[in-house]
Amino acid sequence: MNSKKMFSISPIALAISASVLCFSSAVMATETDKVLELEERLNALEMELIEAKDAANKVDRVKFSKDSPSPALISQDGRSTLEFKARIQADYVKADELYKNGGDYVESFTDASIRRLRFGIEGYFSNSWEYELELDFDGLAEVEVKDANVTYKGWDNSTLKLGFQKYAFGMEATGSSAHLAFLERASTDSFSPDRALGVQWRYVGNNYNLHLGYGVITENEFEETDDQNHAKMDMLNARFTMAPINSNGHLLHIGASGLYNNLNDDAAKSLRYRARPNTKPTERIVDTGKIKAESGIHYGAELAYQYSNLLLQAEYMTASVDQIDDPKVSVNSYYAQAVYTITGEKWRYSGKKGTFKAVSPDSPISSGGWGAWEVALRVDQANFDDVDAGIEGGKKTDYVLGLNWYLEDNLKAQLNYVHTQADYVSPYTDINGVEQYDQDGNIFQARLQFAF
Repeated sequence: MNSKKMFSISPIALAISASVLCFSSAVMATETDKVLELEERLNALEMELIEAKDAANKVDRVKFSKDSPSPALISQDGRSTLEFKARIQADYVKADELYKNGGDYVESFTDASIRRLRFGIEGYFSNSWEYELELDFDGLAEVEVKDANVTYKGWDNSTLKLGFQKYAFGMEATGSSAHLAFLERASTDSFSPDRALGVQWRYVGNNYNLHLGYGVITENEFEETDDQNHAKMDMLNARFTMAPINSNGHLLHIGASGLYNNLNDDAAKSLRYRARPNTKPTERIVDTGKIKAESGIHYGAELAYQYSNLLLQAEYMTASVDQIDDPKVSVNSYYAQAVYTITGEKWRYSGKKGTFKAVSPDSPISSGGWGAWEVALRVDQANFDDVDAGIEGGKKTDYVLGLNWYLEDNLKAQLNYVHTQADYVSPYTDINGVEQYDQDGNIFQARLQFAF
């Protein structure tokens, strides 16, 4: 008889199997919980990242430039900006005794002062408009508005500026005082108009530009400021420049300017032309005095040639004034200068404005270099005599030697020596009681400038 073999599972084996199954289930449950926890944490991090991006898109951007220590604020959509600007010039001047035209004695002196202290904002809005506001804290005592205007740039090749602004007339006067080769502008600046309230249109072509403008001057630059607060002069200005050569380190700049002054105030119908010897603190040693006039026309011619790190520049200005009941007056001024950058950098030319900007050092002090160095020489003459018209303003010639050190893009030190000579048609009596027909003097001056 065959019998089947029977197998049986002991209670111990069953217990062990049950324990293993329970342990495996517990382990699986724990791992599942960890996975779920990780998923929740990832979802939370993803939400935080999304919220951070949304927050970043809701605030304006800030942009920094190597040319300026001031940040530029940019709106969320990029259509509006705001940037701060400043110009601080601290001067030291030591001058010989000089006589004002007419014989007033001015003792030798030493002066340390703030030449310019300007702060402002500029930027654009709606992509087609630019704005500018700049204040000058003259001598730390007065606040003067230098620029307050808006410019429409929505057209091809042309712009329209509205408000209180500088008007284009001449190369050096149109450019910024932050980019002068010498401490002061030449005597040709006597013919440049003051800032005025009005409109100015500019057209920019291929290597040429044209400025046309109309303005109202409430304080006549050519006479002493008085307490009247109404329009004294309407003016029309025009300036055309071109650069027929501008390649391979060669640049030739040619320009011409015109200015018409219409004196519309019967109580102040006068023009005046006077000049200092290339320094601010001294008196004006040539001076026509107030010329009673109905109108005046100014003309200017300018020429510049740049070859690599050598820049040659010259301007000539003249004025024709219609005197009231007297002959027409003609006075003029010119300068010629050369600037050579020893360290090899080049002055930067703007074809849109027809002006030059100073060099930017290739090896600034902050990078372990010595900055940029240059020497400059200028001859500057102003002839304010017109004997046939009864004007004896004097004639002066200044010889200026300059040394410039550009420590950084926005930090510059300058040193100037000025020798001035003046001649007069009628004699003046000096401090010793002697009649003199001429005079000469020496001026040493230095400047530290921080601008952005």
